[in-house]
Amino acid sequence: MNIITEADYRKLIGKTAGRAFLFFGEEDYLKSYDIKATRERVCPDSAFAVFNDITLDAMDFTADKLLDAMTPPPMMADERLIVLRGLDFTSIKAAELDALTEALALLSEYDYNTVIIHVAAGLIDEGYLPKRPGTVLKKLSEVTTPVQFAASTGARLAAWAGKHFQHLGVTVSPADCNFLIAFAGKSMYLLASEIEKVAYYVLANGRSTATEADIRLCAVAATDMDAFALSNAILAGRTNDALDALAVMKFERTEPTLIMAELSKTLCDMQATRLYLDAGKNAKEIAAQLKCHEYKAGLLVKAVSRISHARLTRAVRLCAEGDAALKRSASDYTAIEKLICSL
Repeated sequence: MNIITEADYRKLIGKTAGRAFLFFGEEDYLKSYDIKATRERVCPDSAFAVFNDITLDAMDFTADKLLDAMTPPPMMADERLIVLRGLDFTSIKAAELDALTEALALLSEYDYNTVIIHVAAGLIDEGYLPKRPGTVLKKLSEVTTPVQFAASTGARLAAWAGKHFQHLGVTVSPADCNFLIAFAGKSMYLLASEIEKVAYYVLANGRSTATEADIRLCAVAATDMDAFALSNAILAGRTNDALDALAVMKFERTEPTLIMAELSKTLCDMQATRLYLDAGKNAKEIAAQLKCHEYKAGLLVKAVSRISHARLTRAVRLCAEGDAALKRSASDYTAIEKLICSL
């Protein structure tokens, strides 16, 4: 089984026609970046993108649709890009996997196509690489070239951050790049956003060099977002903060059903705490009623001290409605976003 690195793949851009690639691993930002770079090479003319730049989403994907996309020749071009995204290979049925591999095996007959299967972090069993790949990964490697996007190290992130700043017209010392990573975290998606904020602030002030002070002023410190922080932001009416908290959870690939379950429990605990407070109970007594540590009860008391019982009741009701909507949907984050924006 021949697995190549992200750096190896970049050298192949421009020579990918007639091949299928499986993008897997932890670093989702670089997967998106390389797909964009491939798209710019394969489909430079946006006027023909509808024919030559095709994305198939998991919600309505079938192997037959992949074949339908592969079969016609590209329009006014030599090549076509087909991106398959969103499939969960940890739960794919054997028949679906067989159909997919059979379709990809026909790619040599339609060698004007480049096919990229974009697998989000955690959605394929990698096994114990390199010697013992997971079963699905091994099967897909028979018809694709696996490209592993490993999590970036601190040194690599710092070098990337420096180049990203430079691309925006701003210079930053290696020490300050390291500080940014320590301050804002290691998610490349979040770092890209923070770098842009810092760079635009520096340029707007007539400078071309960013400092640690600029980073502290403009960037958002990394934090472990949880359901308690999300609930507080929602109930306090801080919609942007709540959406930011949810964005972190998205980047960390937290399951929407898990977020909703934790959010529901936290809101119910808050509602109960408000009732106990109204009944004259203190934090110690509330901890005994909720069967939690007194410290947590203290946090709940502080969180709900200025929130009415009516508002908490409405939040719990809307959360229940959101939970039902989530279970009827494709398990994305839409129901949670609607909940945040409705309170």
